[in-house]
Amino acid sequence: MTLLSTRALRYCLPSALAGAIAFNLAHAEDEIIVSALRAPTPLSETGSSVSVITAEDIIERQYVFAADALRDAAGVAIAQNGGAGGVSSARIRGASSGQTLIVIDGVVANDPSAPQGGFNFANLDASTVERIEVLRGPQSLLYGADAIGGVIAITTRRGGTEGFLEGGSFGTARAGLAAGFENKGAYGRLSLSGVTTDGVSRAASGTEKDGYRSGTAVLSAGAGFSENWRGEIALRTTHSRAEIDGFPPPAYTLGDTAEVERTEDYLASGRLLQSFANFNGALTVAYNAIDRRNTDNGVETYSAKGDRVTVDYLADIALSENIRLLAGAEAERTSAEVSGVDESAKAGALFAALEVEPVEAVTLSVGGRRDEFSNFEGATTARASAVWRVDETWRLRASWGEGFRAPSLFELNYDQFGTVPNPDLRPEKANGFDVGVEKLFGPDRGQRVAVTLFRTRVEDQIDFDLGGNGYFNIDETRSRGVEVEGSFALSPRLSADLTYTFTDAIDLATDTQLLRQPKHKGTAIVTYKPVDKLSLSASVIVNGRENDSPAPNDGFVRLDLRGAYQITDALEIYGRMENATDTEYQDVSGYGEPGLAAYGGVRVRL
Repeated sequence: MTLLSTRALRYCLPSALAGAIAFNLAHAEDEIIVSALRAPTPLSETGSSVSVITAEDIIERQYVFAADALRDAAGVAIAQNGGAGGVSSARIRGASSGQTLIVIDGVVANDPSAPQGGFNFANLDASTVERIEVLRGPQSLLYGADAIGGVIAITTRRGGTEGFLEGGSFGTARAGLAAGFENKGAYGRLSLSGVTTDGVSRAASGTEKDGYRSGTAVLSAGAGFSENWRGEIALRTTHSRAEIDGFPPPAYTLGDTAEVERTEDYLASGRLLQSFANFNGALTVAYNAIDRRNTDNGVETYSAKGDRVTVDYLADIALSENIRLLAGAEAERTSAEVSGVDESAKAGALFAALEVEPVEAVTLSVGGRRDEFSNFEGATTARASAVWRVDETWRLRASWGEGFRAPSLFELNYDQFGTVPNPDLRPEKANGFDVGVEKLFGPDRGQRVAVTLFRTRVEDQIDFDLGGNGYFNIDETRSRGVEVEGSFALSPRLSADLTYTFTDAIDLATDTQLLRQPKHKGTAIVTYKPVDKLSLSASVIVNGRENDSPAPNDGFVRLDLRGAYQITDALEIYGRMENATDTEYQDVSGYGEPGLAAYGGVRVRL
């Protein structure tokens, strides 16, 4: 597919420029992704390493939260503090959660008030998600700060009317209802979903149950004003209440307490899109905020508020049949109020990337970016990638990129317990590359095997120094490894999906494994459809030993079983057993995990 034909496709769907529409063409190799260049691009023309999780995957595998889906993705490690509602973070290729950028409907969703500016996946309901793209490797060229490990781009569902109701172990009940439409380029959808559970003890040593409940509302809409102009809005809010355990006296180790964490998340965006003969553009104004408050027997023990306002413009210009320019500008204001920090900061950036197809089988891209900040020095980053389509079934990919993580407002200004703020903190800087090979096979080339080798090094990593009593640029880390992905049709009714990741991630100063990053991680999912209406599947999750504090986490193997029966085209019943072998394990040191659990439900799709 030439750049010209790809561009013609984008003109038909201008809203996709902002990351809202992605779909499959006739063959798997022509799948359209958005994350790699922040604009619709065929996967076959992308040199970056990308994995895709679709709404169909989420429904068929009965994922409850987005973190459940990400746990099965290559290169991603999930760490969650106990069962439902526990703080849940994602690490890509050994990078910390603060070095992983989360984008929802084109809007950065990382928490400005978190110590490292990371994102908590605990409350992100998977039923609202249309698509997840995991873009691995340093990605600061188009995404700016906090994209050292990579980017997780999430797209909200559009159109369609559906509902589900399920219940099961630990007093769990979950429900969702959505109503929407799509008609001649216009769309609208309102969805409401919620979950409540009695849970298990957050602390592995505890005995009392720690419950959780949350509710999410999402509204999205878009319509064309004329042949060349279009508007879109997206609104999302989640309110949650999680019972959490703390560190009570006299031992001050993790144990049962009466602490409760209440969280309110908000995200809103408006987008104006233009589409002309060889020039597409998107202007986005967005706001996201988080408000957290912890209480113990009604007494407030912790609170944090953070928000971000952004304005950005992205242009996608066809300079010729085989040359494409992506360029843009961004401005943002962030603020945080937490642990004695009550600060705000501003930032701005300019970036450009050139994509060239010198011959039909090769696509090259190269670009640069400059970020400036109001409260510390700026950063310049670059990125290059290439893909060679050897034939219709073989692809070779390679990419090199720089990344950086901006010091958070917390790290720059924290002054509690005698800590001295350090205004001279510099951004963490990363340099990484990957090379990969992909083989497509089968009658429609829908089966695949992909192997990717990667290496990333981070300098000036920020950490707390006890001797200096503050935050300093003192660490260096190195991560290297291999990612394997495979999808196979073993017979017309039997299929298998496999992922495996080997990650050797160490702190170069101490030569120790980075926290909560297993060296070995993999998932095998086997699906069998004995008849058209019945689907049975099993997932085996393998997680290797992890370095953690206060003690390492042992490796574990977990088995999940699922089944679904399509009663009519609109009505489906389903059920699953999680941790079917009742394996005891800890995802985060000291935090307990549910044992054997069973759930069942009904889904209606109109």
